[in-house]
Amino acid sequence: MDLKAAKAELREKSRPYQTYSYYLIIPIFIIPIFIILVFLLSLVGYNKGTFGTIVFVFVIFAHVWASKLDLVRKRKHVAPILMYVTQGLGVVLMVLLVTEVSAGGTGNIALGLSSLILLPIEIIAIVFFFISANDIKKAYPTMKEDAKAARLEYQELRRSK
Repeated sequence: MDLKAAKAELREKSRPYQTYSYYLIIPIFIIPIFIILVFLLSLVGYNKGTFGTIVFVFVIFAHVWASKLDLVRKRKHVAPILMYVTQGLGVVLMVLLVTEVSAGGTGNIALGLSSLILLPIEIIAIVFFFISANDIKKAYPTMKEDAKAARLEYQELRRSK
């Protein structure tokens, strides 16, 4: 086997494990953002926008990789799509917030709407991330071993050349 084929095999065999890892890491990363950043650091005036962008990038990677997994059910797309909807609605609600503040308001209505709309959608997305991770684990029960074996084979070929 040549190095190029070994690298392609490594990508293919490690994809389920990488996707599974992302589908677990994203909700585990979102929960502390809600608890720590939104509630505690908002008192200090800190913004969660940077962390939301990082999570959004991970969601895109996870969604692209999950779309290439044929053995997993179609509900693997639900959680990333819910996160996309949340990001889109967040932009719309931020426009409402800016409009309300510029008109002399306090912004409480837009913030209340975002709490009532975005938080439940993100909670549902978290649940679907865990459900999809479980589906990936069931569809690829030996994914970790397969990824390790492919990585070892690739590394051996790379060292020998």
